[in-house]
Amino acid sequence: MTVQRSLPIRLPPLPGEALDSWLEAIAARLNCPFTDVLSALGLPTRDPVLTASVLPRWTTLARQDELAAIAETTGVAEDTLVAMTLQPLDGHAVAIHPEHRRVQPRILWGRSGSRFCPVCLAETGGRWQLTWRLGWSFACTRHHLLLADRCPACRRIPRLRSHPRSQTPRPGRCSSPAATSGPRPPRCHHPLTDTPVTTITADGTLEATQHLIDTALATPDRSVNWPLYGPGGAPLQIVLRDVKSLGALVLNHATPSDLHDVAPPDIQDRLERYRAHLRPATSQRTSEPRHNDAHSYLAPGDAAATAVAITVATHILRAADIRTAARSLQWLTDRVAATGRPLPPAAVVTLGGAVSPPLEAALRSSREANLMPVARLRHRTAVNSTRPPANQDARACMLPAALWPEWTLRLSPLHTSGRPTARRMDELLSTACLLVGNTTSIRAATRLTGTTVSAHNVSTLLADLTRRPECVDVLRVLILLADHLDTHGSPIDYARRRALFTPLSRFIDPALWTRLQRRLRSNPAPDDSHAQRWIFHTLTGSPPTLAHPDIAPATSAQRQHYQRFQWRILPAEAELLHQTARALLDQHGIDEPVHWAPDLPARALRHLVLPGPAPDSVSIADLHRTAPAGDFSIAQLARTLNTTTAHVIYLLSRHPVDWSPPRFRRTQLTATRIRQWRTWYERDRMSLQDIADREGTSLATVRLALLKNDVPLRPPGFYPGRPHRR
Repeated sequence: MTVQRSLPIRLPPLPGEALDSWLEAIAARLNCPFTDVLSALGLPTRDPVLTASVLPRWTTLARQDELAAIAETTGVAEDTLVAMTLQPLDGHAVAIHPEHRRVQPRILWGRSGSRFCPVCLAETGGRWQLTWRLGWSFACTRHHLLLADRCPACRRIPRLRSHPRSQTPRPGRCSSPAATSGPRPPRCHHPLTDTPVTTITADGTLEATQHLIDTALATPDRSVNWPLYGPGGAPLQIVLRDVKSLGALVLNHATPSDLHDVAPPDIQDRLERYRAHLRPATSQRTSEPRHNDAHSYLAPGDAAATAVAITVATHILRAADIRTAARSLQWLTDRVAATGRPLPPAAVVTLGGAVSPPLEAALRSSREANLMPVARLRHRTAVNSTRPPANQDARACMLPAALWPEWTLRLSPLHTSGRPTARRMDELLSTACLLVGNTTSIRAATRLTGTTVSAHNVSTLLADLTRRPECVDVLRVLILLADHLDTHGSPIDYARRRALFTPLSRFIDPALWTRLQRRLRSNPAPDDSHAQRWIFHTLTGSPPTLAHPDIAPATSAQRQHYQRFQWRILPAEAELLHQTARALLDQHGIDEPVHWAPDLPARALRHLVLPGPAPDSVSIADLHRTAPAGDFSIAQLARTLNTTTAHVIYLLSRHPVDWSPPRFRRTQLTATRIRQWRTWYERDRMSLQDIADREGTSLATVRLALLKNDVPLRPPGFYPGRPHRR
């Protein structure tokens, strides 16, 4: 028959009390050596894993059989006992080595021993709170004071080791060896309730920070919902790791003037004494710019240092967004840079140890003002990048050699003359878009996009854009475009089209083009070069200068004439060229649109400062209503529409208007509708008169149009399947 063990006196644990404190309180209440209580509870009197004859660290981690034995003897539920150990915080606020039951000090600011509140010890008769053992506890929010770090008599950290087994515990007194010499010094037994403490302001910044940390520690399994980490928040471990990294930067690099608003003078004095005591000869804070970060790994040994470091870190991490956090961080990364340490974005994210993606983005963005424009693109600082640069060369297949005209219009600053400030602006912008988040060199990027601009020209353009007040957000839009391509892809494989169509010198039948020109224009073009260039340009996204030498414009005059051709094109001409381009894609089995450009959400572009107008800020109806017949001035049309000449040129090239004289305008309408008329006549068996009635024109016009387009006419009469006229 098994006899259940029981203690003669039962003492309930206090809320938040540590397991070893409760066991010692039981021994003190029974007035017996500590080992007698352990034996009564069925606990071992030495740790078999360790060679030294010491007690197991039950407060760090108690095993299941030990918890069951304590619960059986004391009547305290096992769940309550587990909550009196650090085990529920393992992987959240501490990292425990399970075999040795030891907190790993370099992870999550783990520490040995315990801080304490002397007033709490006096009120509870020497009972110790579990949270005092954490590196994240620095203040008592009940009594508005910093926790004490050491015994004032022996200067040792309390509770580094278990209470001596052979002695009766004396709660509230130091159980560390006295500060005397000898192999077996007596215990200190100084009353810890007499320890001097530093008071803090009730409901002040430091106390509010400790409240914040305590709230998170109370539910370690829940996510910490700070805005910086997004709608879902972040695990406590991730947040505390970020606090540790930022706190280390504060302790290593902040000056007293930086912390003036964080803590009162007495706490700052304690912080400076602590830093001076730990500062090695090669510290960064000496005149020599060496890089020995004394405070980067271990938890601060002073509560004042812990308080300041955690308060500054949580202030940064509780920012509304990454951009705000970056502004809050800038002074700190500037301090690091002032030590002489090279601080490119790739290095800044490693300061203080591993950090979360949001903090990494804030650190990277905090250096934006000190970065070259190319580095700002590579590290995506304009959109608060959450990832480091990587190989993004696959994006080259989704980019035309010259950036899409609608985006070139928006991103290009112009001279007062209306011309772009840089030649080949569209090609430079396309190369810049490939550099976003990319590790490839500028020279390699130009080769991948198929352009011939120089790396110097790309760098010069980006530098110019960052200096212009009207171009504040150009880099941001380039990053958004690159991210859109990386996320959604492109329906056009520009690399394939460049390889397929660049060697070709002929895309449209010259005779077909000439016949159309003669019908539409009083002075048709002498050759078909512009038509060939237009199709090459549209299919490949490359400027005509990169086309086959037979059709590439060789002189400045030829390039200007082609630009004029683009916006002076008539609707029927544009339709024929588009149909020809479509047919070429079909011939090669390419199921892609002829032309495409990414469309970013309106909310992403709202309030951005860009040098060019939005393409849709002028409606097509207004354009067609305003454009006069015959020859006209682009500048005058731009003034009438209250926009730029570049905008009008873009609109006319994308949405041609019929500016031809009246006698050619009728031919223009015929050329535009002839395909539909042919379908109605041949497939639907409609009569010429029915077609004329539907289109509101004359029978003679329909007949002549069909004859000119080689449509054989039926003899008059009735044919089966032809609808009757009403």
